[in-house]
Amino acid sequence: MEIINDYTTKVDELKNTGYQVNIEDYLRKGLWIFRQKPELFLIYTALNLVVWPVGGFFFAGPLTAGFFIVAHRITRGKSVIIDYYFDGFKRFIPLFLVVPVSAILISIGFVFFIIPGIFLAVAYTFAIFFIIFGKVDFWEAMELSRKMVSAEWFKIFILTLVLGLLNFLGALAFGVGLLFSIPISFCALYAAFDDIIGAN
Repeated sequence: MEIINDYTTKVDELKNTGYQVNIEDYLRKGLWIFRQKPELFLIYTALNLVVWPVGGFFFAGPLTAGFFIVAHRITRGKSVIIDYYFDGFKRFIPLFLVVPVSAILISIGFVFFIIPGIFLAVAYTFAIFFIIFGKVDFWEAMELSRKMVSAEWFKIFILTLVLGLLNFLGALAFGVGLLFSIPISFCALYAAFDDIIGAN
């Protein structure tokens, strides 16, 4: 409960004060994190690229969480082995639910009004982080992410746009580039969350 209250307080403060979004710093930090364990990131990303097309609906949340968990351990100077990438499965239910529920709401926004769909797609950027580091359920995580992002929505939109472009360029390199662009972009996203509100 203390962690939940701590994040709720921080989000309320950020809504009032706003915050800086340093995209260049996040990309640099993301690359640094990747370079600490490139072989493990490459193996895990390759596994994700195999699993996502066939089991993405069930495993996208926990598998994505793995990138953030390992990025956190590296940033805090802790040891990393391949097992830690799968720690997201310890919170399987909320991490499983956050993906389809947010996707449904985003889709509804796109169907009826395109702008709300775009807004929600960006607003839920950090939902998985709150499940991992805040130990909250999927809906509370989505709400915390929405409130935090809303304070500086356009800046976060630009960040997601840059990371999307990075992965687009990775896909152009015969798809092989995704093995590098995906982990680097996820690590950069972790760096953003850690800088803006702090990963417990």
